[in-house]
Amino acid sequence: MGVDETEGPLLDLGGGPASFFAGFSPNPDQVILLEIDPALAREAKTLRPSMHVVVADGERLPLADGVVRVTVCNSVIEHVPRPDALAAEIRRVSREYFVQTPCESFPLETHSFVGIPFYNSLKSPSLRRLLCRTFGANYGYVSAVRYLTEDRLRTLFPEARIGYEKALGVPKCFYVYRVQGLER
Repeated sequence: MGVDETEGPLLDLGGGPASFFAGFSPNPDQVILLEIDPALAREAKTLRPSMHVVVADGERLPLADGVVRVTVCNSVIEHVPRPDALAAEIRRVSREYFVQTPCESFPLETHSFVGIPFYNSLKSPSLRRLLCRTFGANYGYVSAVRYLTEDRLRTLFPEARIGYEKALGVPKCFYVYRVQGLER
């Protein structure tokens, strides 16, 4: 007996305390929020008691192969130490997936509450720190981002399609997705 491709949970990887996707799901009990931070996980469970919340590292998902109907990973993969491990786990547990990650070439650094202009084009750590201080951003957090190129994403997700969100006429972020029946 095969797996019913239309059944199974939605996995929200790193969705934080509110899980945007659980808020819109007609069946929040079919959403699994995976969060590495135990405090955020506790807050999520308080906000959405029927949602399944798992505290774990996305590089080692505690789920069986192919058990997840669809995984959503929104602006997370650029924050993990080993994006190859996270990508492999997404592909292992998910029949379909959607991964969003920002483009480094976009003229605004998007990991702060206010976009920092031309941050990524500066190579000087001193100037980057000054910009973070000026815009009220956490330099440690912003500087820890590991942007992925389109070529790297194609290597990590070989069966996926890749699209872009554009703003100001240039790519702002990549959309990497696999939908069954849509071959590359």
